[in-house]
Formats: sequence, structure tokens, C-alpha cells
Amino acid sequence: MYKRIILLVLVLLTFTVSEASVITLRNGKIVQGEVLVNNDEVVIVKDAKGARFQYPAAEVVSISDQEIAPENNEETTDNKPQGRKTTIMIGLTGGGAIIPQEKSGGHIGGEFMIGSRYIGQRSIFVGGGLGVHGILMKGQNYLFLPLQLAVNVPFIEGKHAPFAGAAVGYGFGLSKSTKGGIYTSAQVGYRYAFSKKSALLLSLRAQFQQAKIEATETIKDPDGTETAFTNNTGRSFVTIGFHLGITF
Repeated sequence: MYKRIILLVLVLLTFTVSEASVITLRNGKIVQGEVLVNNDEVVIVKDAKGARFQYPAAEVVSISDQEIAPENNEETTDNKPQGRKTTIMIGLTGGGAIIPQEKSGGHIGGEFMIGSRYIGQRSIFVGGGLGVHGILMKGQNYLFLPLQLAVNVPFIEGKHAPFAGAAVGYGFGLSKSTKGGIYTSAQVGYRYAFSKKSALLLSLRAQFQQAKIEATETIKDPDGTETAFTNNTGRSFVTIGFHLGITF
């Protein structure tokens, strides 16, 4: 009788082990258990004790011996970061602008970036692209075309994640009277991942743009004669506002 019970227990244990899967996460953690749900959004696993664990699908590298291939269908090797893929980022920015100690106004702009969604095994965006930013001052508007390199780094991995980002480049002036200069930006915000493919970004962004502005001034001589002359003066534009972006 006891031998039959022991034999039955061994058979059940063997069956349980054979049904268990090995799940590897991007942070290197390995989880063993039964996969209850596996879709584009989430993977739910039940361990041997019956406890259930939920992981974002984007953070799962492989289940058992079947590796989850990158969406560009490139082979993944031990020397190549898993999950690396090209992504596109489109964003809109708006808020206030100032020329320190001179004028204030508003600004609005947009950008198109292309780069890599993953660096190593983290969801870090690194890329480059173009933007268009308009500075709206009283009596004068300025338009710049920033060519920039940017990086966005999430503080944690997951569907909901705060992040920080920065960009640097050169902003070209798009008018005859405006010459461009160095462009930089910094932002902090929130990222919501819709799926492995796309995410929504909402952040508070500060931007800095150097420029040289062609200005005409008139000087009145003692005899009453007015003389006009043109010069190029350096200006620094500082903008602060909200940025809304999407990656796919």
C-alpha cells in the first residue's frame, strides 16, 4: 500500500515538473512555473506553491527553450542584446519662452526621431532626428530647426515608468535675420507602454537655444541726423513646457 502511494506521488511530481516552464526576464531573473497567460500585454505564471506572478510581456525574453525573437526577425546571439529593435518617436511641445532679462512669450514645436528602443537589456531609447520649434515673442517670431541626438532612460522597467531624457544638437535659424546655435533640452516625465511595440510619453521639458539675431538700430546725431546700422547680437532662448510623445 505504502509503495503504491509513494509511486503515485513520484508520478505526480514528475508530471508537475514536466509541465513547468522556465521564464527568463530582461533583468536576468529566472522564474519557474506554469504559464497561465501569455499574450502581447502580460505573462502570468503560477509557481509550485500556487502563488501567481505577473510580468509585462515586454520584459520577458524567453519561455522554456523557445526564445522570443525580436520583431525585426533578426537572430539573437549571446553577443547581441536581446530585444534590440529600431523605433520611431514623434513628439509635440508647447509652453512659455523667454529671452533672459529682455522678453517673454510662448513656444510650440514638434520632432521626429529614429533610434534603438533597447540598450543592453533595458528599455532605453537612443536616437537622432529633426525638430521644428517656433518662439513667439511680442512683435517678433523666431523659427528653428534643431538637428539633435537624444536619450530617454526609464527609472524602472515595466508598463508604467517614470523616465528622464536629454538631447543636444544644433538649431538652425529658418529666417534671414536669425542664425542658429547650440540646442539642448532636458525632461522628466511618465511613460506608459501600450505593448512591446509602442509607448506614450508625457513630460515636463526645458529647452535652451542659442542664436544670433540681426537687428537694425537708429542713432540720432547731435545735429539731429538719424543713422541706421545693422548688427548681429547674441541671444539665448529658454523655453519650459509640456511634451507629449509616442514611440512605435
